[in-house]
Amino acid sequence: MKVLYLGWLGYKNIGDELMWDIFREKFNEKADSTKYKLIPSTKTVQMRLSKNKNKNFLRNLDSIILGGGSLLGPRFITILYNAIKVNKNINLFIWGSGIDWIEKRDLNRFVLMIEEQATLENEFNYFNDSQFKHKLQTVIQHAKFIGVRGHYTYQYLKSIGLNLDRVKVTGDPGLLTTMIRENEENPKSNKVVINWGTAMHKLYGKNEAGLENSMMAIVNELITKGYEIYIYPIWDKDITPCKNLYDKITDKKNVHFIKTVPNQYKILDLIKDARLTINFKLHANVLSAAAGIPFIALAYRFKTFDFANFIGLDHLVISTDDPHLSENVLTKVSYIENHGSLLFRNMPSIQQTVEKDLDQIFEFFK
Repeated sequence: MKVLYLGWLGYKNIGDELMWDIFREKFNEKADSTKYKLIPSTKTVQMRLSKNKNKNFLRNLDSIILGGGSLLGPRFITILYNAIKVNKNINLFIWGSGIDWIEKRDLNRFVLMIEEQATLENEFNYFNDSQFKHKLQTVIQHAKFIGVRGHYTYQYLKSIGLNLDRVKVTGDPGLLTTMIRENEENPKSNKVVINWGTAMHKLYGKNEAGLENSMMAIVNELITKGYEIYIYPIWDKDITPCKNLYDKITDKKNVHFIKTVPNQYKILDLIKDARLTINFKLHANVLSAAAGIPFIALAYRFKTFDFANFIGLDHLVISTDDPHLSENVLTKVSYIENHGSLLFRNMPSIQQTVEKDLDQIFEFFK
């Protein structure tokens, strides 16, 4: 029986590939390989399914796993909805997916209303597809397992009037990354690892050039403080922005540019002895958290706030439209210097809970 892992695969983005790797490894370990065959969604498969083609392909599937990532939007939900219409016996699963498109003008109000336990009534619906709510509710009711990335995702879905009785906040699957934490407390390290890149201008503030100048100022100050800096990309389109940032730094003897996209194992090896990390992309923060290394998250979209809230580290997040970004990043560097060893003391427990919740999916493939 064929099991399709549906995710944003094939685009050379380490975050999405990371979650596919984790799922595949667990599936191979826990599922009955004599009954089930796991296949990834290639770019071609995604394209054809988005256009409601490959109906025979859908009819021949036993299950679809909507994988980790910001996939709870019209494109991927429509694929799952169409799968139900073509194959009413198909098994659907949602494995730690989330949303990502609440605009910054509404983010603070959204968070405040959650904190005050106010009623959220359909005022944050950003999806243009008029049938999206119906499709998503149909998928949720049909699915065997529904785990979402964070409490903000859950509250967003609740705000548009969905029945979430069967939905559980499981956390980001990237937190299942494992490694030996020999150096989780390393107050003497002078190493800061920076993940840099581009959001193709789809970010809070819509000013990547200004953001780059702010980061240049941050790097220069960190060098003055005695730190050695490593800059790396997590997506192939991040390589050029990383080089641009590196080229702007005057004191290059204390700055290292990783010229190719490292896989998750190389990233973990890079950050394992760092004092802290500063990250543009979501899964650079996820990997840092999984490794027990304090991070400062540059929240370029909603998903970063969603993740940080889930692990209780909202105070390590700075929005990319912050007018005092450089100053506030350096303030958080000082905070981590003083409190770093305490910030992630609960992370192993969080990871164990995430693993327990997300592993429930594999009981269906025994």
